[in-house]
Amino acid sequence: MTIKEISEALNVSISTVSKALNDATDIAEDTKAKIREYAESVGYHLKAKKQPLKRICAIYERVDSDTRNNVLYHVVASFSDVAIANNFEVMIDYVVAKPSDFNLNDYLVQNNFCAAFIVGMNFKSRIYKQIKQTTVPLVLLDNRFSDMPLIASVSSENTGAIVSAIKYLAKKGHAKIGFVMGEKDSQVSAERLAGYISGLARSGIEFNHDYIYYGDFTKTSGEEAAEYFSDTDVTAVISSSDIMAMGLIDGFKACGKSVPDDVSVIGFDDLNLLKFTSYDLTTMKQDFNRLGEEAFRQIADMLEGRVAQQVMLDCKLIERGSVKQLN
Repeated sequence: MTIKEISEALNVSISTVSKALNDATDIAEDTKAKIREYAESVGYHLKAKKQPLKRICAIYERVDSDTRNNVLYHVVASFSDVAIANNFEVMIDYVVAKPSDFNLNDYLVQNNFCAAFIVGMNFKSRIYKQIKQTTVPLVLLDNRFSDMPLIASVSSENTGAIVSAIKYLAKKGHAKIGFVMGEKDSQVSAERLAGYISGLARSGIEFNHDYIYYGDFTKTSGEEAAEYFSDTDVTAVISSSDIMAMGLIDGFKACGKSVPDDVSVIGFDDLNLLKFTSYDLTTMKQDFNRLGEEAFRQIADMLEGRVAQQVMLDCKLIERGSVKQLN
């Protein structure tokens, strides 16, 4: 039984469960008692609090229900679990809920956070330019700042993953491969686009700018991409996310095309929700658990005086039924 499972069973936040299990004072006693009683009933070991909890924050830059939040949720849940297990108090917060003059560093210092995990940020985020002024250790998901001793990062190996997807399709006989990019203003989108261009070159496939569609990580943009690609001669399309890949499959169906018989599709993420759908999507799998665990490890290291690291994790191709072998 994990902190996340307890929170889901009782329909309360991970932060609330953390506070209850660690006997924090800023939580209602009846809520605390209910959570602790349930935790004991399912065999969760309540550790005696030997020292004051260190406070860290996982802060979402923004929340968009139809974008990458499935990815962000799983990474933050893993981060919270390992942090709580190491006697940290974890607060989840959202920049979108803050006033226009919000200052990240002031917020962290004034709320006694010793470190923070920043997720969902892109180049246009209002805290992007504030990051370098931090006096508190930060870990960024899918963003990197070079030579900053208090700013670490964790991400998947985005460029290499798309290169691998191109090689896989090339071996299947595909030479006309489309690509659906995510939002233009994010580092992860730029890295995956770079992987597409590099992968074509490495596989001896000529680059065609008309085979790129600029999406925004939503299912709707995937559906629109399918309509666009239906007027081209592509035999396969790589999507920068599973959510957009689902949109591609639905969009191709609406255009009278079948996946994979008429066009093959590869996604990116391997979201858990795929288990409960009929998409049968071949995809590049990110290790969400390790991303969260590595984010916490970087915080722990920086709090002990170690220099921030830039961690990139490999992705794995998960073969399902959305790619066809060409003759």
